[in-house]
Amino acid sequence: MKDTNRTILGVMAAIALLMGLYLVFIAPGFFDSTMDQLILKQSKQATNLTAGPLSRLYIGSIYSGIEMLAGLVLIVISPVLYKGKKWAWPLAVLMLSIPAMVNGFIGLGWLENLKRFPPAYITFFLSLIAFWVMLLLKKNDGKTKIAMFIVFTLLGMLGAQAFMLYPHAVRVILKDPAAALLDPTAAILRRTGPLMFSVFILSALAIWKLAQRKESGWYLALLSGLAMAIGAFPVHYLRPTASLVPADTLAPSVFTSAYWMAGAQGVILVILLLIPFFKSRLYDKEE
Repeated sequence: MKDTNRTILGVMAAIALLMGLYLVFIAPGFFDSTMDQLILKQSKQATNLTAGPLSRLYIGSIYSGIEMLAGLVLIVISPVLYKGKKWAWPLAVLMLSIPAMVNGFIGLGWLENLKRFPPAYITFFLSLIAFWVMLLLKKNDGKTKIAMFIVFTLLGMLGAQAFMLYPHAVRVILKDPAAALLDPTAAILRRTGPLMFSVFILSALAIWKLAQRKESGWYLALLSGLAMAIGAFPVHYLRPTASLVPADTLAPSVFTSAYWMAGAQGVILVILLLIPFFKSRLYDKEE
């Protein structure tokens, strides 16, 4: 049994180390090529930097340093993971969740505009796989693993959706500030944008605290779902655009609206958290 535990800890430490090295030394190249090619195309080789390219440039530039920091954290804690320190695994799970959530936005523009596989999605898939493997390697009974896998994955989906919808609000407001003040279909994003950013932060914190088996993680997850639903559904009904499909293909509906689908995911998370099967297995009861 000790040898098995040591092997599992070794695999976890190796994942953290390899992903950390990747995020620090390799992922920035994929990130820059994805960001720069899209921004240069949209701005006519940086000669027409409008709201869309500028918002992507600003938000992406801020995040790029955070992703490298996550990699450094994974490198530093990899030997601590191998030693079996209790605090290291939750932190590793948190660090792996961040690039898995954010790179959805980083590569989305390529799929919409260039119709090609974005290099940044290599980081997305590697981080997601490492995140899942970390969850499954953790010593828990089968039902607990199932509950954690579903809830943690849904939290990551909410965080990813939120980080896609937050820049959308920024872009719309920057594109036409007057409309953001006078037009209700644009003004709604002044509320939704901050809520989406909050959902991203709440989702990440919920993953961290639930990984620590803390009851506060359950409440943070509940708030993530509620905030997503409250922020997303009003935008769908004020701006019912077919945002999940190419223009002029399908009529706008609840099945083609990014905001409606995101709100539905928030409702699903809230429902799951209230079901005893999930709630009883997500955190340890505290005195």
